[in-house]
Amino acid sequence: MNDFNNSWLGYDLPYEEVEAQPSVQAIRNMGVEKRVKQPEHHVTVKYFANVNLDELAQELASVAQGYEGDISQTEFLFDGFGQIKRPEGRYIYFSPNMESALEAHYLKSRLNPEGSELHLSIGGPDPFGGAKPMQHELKDAFRAKGRLVFVGNDGKQFRKFAWDKSAGNFVSLDQPAPSAEPKPAGPMPPQPIHTIAIFPKIQADTATAVYLLKNFGEKQFPGISQAKIIFWTAPPSDKSPAEYEKEGYLLLDLGGRFDHHVTNRESGSRSECLSTLVAAAIGMEKSPVIKKLLAWAKRDDLEGKGTISADPLDRAFGLSGIIMNLNREFANEPEKTLNIITTIIGVHVSEEYRRHIELPQEWETLKASGKAKEFEARQGSADLKCAFAHTDNAALAGYLRAAHKFDVVVIRRATGHLSMVTRQERSLDLRPVIASLRVQEALKKGLSVNPKDPNLMAPGKFPGLDEWYYDDAANTLQNGGINPQGIPASKLSDDEVLTAIQQGLPRGVIGALKRQKEQGLA
Repeated sequence: MNDFNNSWLGYDLPYEEVEAQPSVQAIRNMGVEKRVKQPEHHVTVKYFANVNLDELAQELASVAQGYEGDISQTEFLFDGFGQIKRPEGRYIYFSPNMESALEAHYLKSRLNPEGSELHLSIGGPDPFGGAKPMQHELKDAFRAKGRLVFVGNDGKQFRKFAWDKSAGNFVSLDQPAPSAEPKPAGPMPPQPIHTIAIFPKIQADTATAVYLLKNFGEKQFPGISQAKIIFWTAPPSDKSPAEYEKEGYLLLDLGGRFDHHVTNRESGSRSECLSTLVAAAIGMEKSPVIKKLLAWAKRDDLEGKGTISADPLDRAFGLSGIIMNLNREFANEPEKTLNIITTIIGVHVSEEYRRHIELPQEWETLKASGKAKEFEARQGSADLKCAFAHTDNAALAGYLRAAHKFDVVVIRRATGHLSMVTRQERSLDLRPVIASLRVQEALKKGLSVNPKDPNLMAPGKFPGLDEWYYDDAANTLQNGGINPQGIPASKLSDDEVLTAIQQGLPRGVIGALKRQKEQGLA
């Protein structure tokens, strides 16, 4: 039986992608909900009370012959909207630009020229009859690609079919029963991969999954680090995702084991995104290095909240918003957008690796080798946790402050140059320390200075003692810093520096710098 009722022919759009649009989020915040609760969005070309699918396929094949392009997919530019006010509530829809989605406009002109205008239903009680023209410009215009599908009730259930250009017919998209293709127990054997297929509209979740596979998936998927990226709105229907994978094609969110829509539908819970599925497959789901990355990708995909802040600058320059802008700018070059985002992701992961793996290991190694130690100091009533280390790794000081909550960190480079950084929230008074360091440095150089000269405690440099710079804005003491640029290394030994710190800090007044700055602003 190929007879269906309550059916429609049109273009199926990515549900999460549409729901994540700022315009849709604004409408949802107004309390306007989808008319039906199914996770789907589509633009209907024609509705059928009753239709025979074989006869529709023949008609569609004939119509397709008169079009030079491929009617099986199209891209909408939604730049307008309209609303119909009804006693039971407002019905809101988006209107596509007439110069976009040429395939959809062509089909409507051939199959349903007298029907209402093409539109994307967003929510509210739908008046199925009547015109639905564009009424206003949409502030946050967006693009969405869709594939031509038929959805109809066969008397028992709703079924879904996609139009196959090569076959000139419809192919079923109904998911097989879970028992039809049982999933193997335990880890899957390595599967060589030479090509990754993704949807052309780049999302945070997709970019994260691609990054993880290419950078950490080589063991499970040999060759994937050099895999080619191809862009499909829908996979060709001649093979299943599992069959494609056996041939070296890994499909992401295009059906199969790496499609989180399928996984969540089977589990009955929206708990997974593409990135979490990939992380589990390559054994990284518990890695602290990608913990934040997975949380961002999952929140962006499942909740549409890549950037939570309502601040307009945060939203404009948040990575999720930038991805949306890149998709618009490079609509026909999705690989360019993907490369930009995965590069940014890579920088984040590198920093997380340093913070969670590299720097902790270095700190333990330095202590074990006698090149680092912890010591205590005091200022006012505060007990201070301090560290001294010999290293050229400029990131170690920040790590020790953030991860180990050291109040004072002193780093000595191989060149002998020193830097002393502090936790700014402590507002330590470093004036007695810098004065002591300058006096001792002057003695080493044979210079005569008055130990009671108040200028020895002043920010910046002291005449004749370029070795030491007091930065009261960052509350640090620098002997050349990261880039000495001709500043001579201090002649003071480690013990002399430590003595200056431990004896100088108690003479300071904790919080004095903060109060001084507050008074300067008054």
